[in-house]
Amino acid sequence: MDERLRHEIEHGKKIASYAEEAWGWSGKIGGLRWERRAKMLAEGLKPGDRVLEVGCGTGLLTAELSKTGAKVFSLDISLELLRKAKEKCGDKRIVFFCSSAYELGFKDKSFDHVIGMSVLHHLDIDKALKEFSRVLKDGGKIAFSEPNMLNPHIFVERTFLRERFHNSPDETAFVRFSLKKKAEGHGFKDIKISPFDFLYPKLPASLAGAFNKLSKAIEKIPVLSELAGSLFIRAAKP
Repeated sequence: MDERLRHEIEHGKKIASYAEEAWGWSGKIGGLRWERRAKMLAEGLKPGDRVLEVGCGTGLLTAELSKTGAKVFSLDISLELLRKAKEKCGDKRIVFFCSSAYELGFKDKSFDHVIGMSVLHHLDIDKALKEFSRVLKDGGKIAFSEPNMLNPHIFVERTFLRERFHNSPDETAFVRFSLKKKAEGHGFKDIKISPFDFLYPKLPASLAGAFNKLSKAIEKIPVLSELAGSLFIRAAKP
């Protein structure tokens, strides 16, 4: 097995009992952060669409995607996290399965959308994009939210303080300009990668409203916006 995948399986076992806290999705601030991402990622989905969710984790996004009426296929490499997701999501339309993102058990051109929240930075990006392109229908779309390496906090935690911030051995973050070139290299078009989110999960809950407004205001400031904590990625297959 690919060593990177083996590390992710081991990491899933380690954090399964506190995964949402480790990822920064718990508490008032964490809730605001993942809810915003879920809304962004579910935008444009409609009943009847076939959606592949990569790295479903504990199923937070899965539950939101299923509300659109789309047929959702959700994968994760971690059996422990998949169990959490199945417990959370009772919708029988959702198909959960354990799989690598590099060898998906589907025919070519099977999906209208490939979606994920904070998953690409765990993967070999070239292998993943190649496989996503294969299973996407012509005109199909990808949408992901990922950590931004230009954010000072992200840079420090992904380079010097991995274990302190519950990171797996190989996970990284992205610079949007180089990520766009990667997507172009795999034939994607209409690529839009936008920095967003200056909210920090450890902020006091009492300050959530004020800092949420401030975060969105800073996102609109040129140059400064490049330091946001996350990237929102959209692209289409020709």
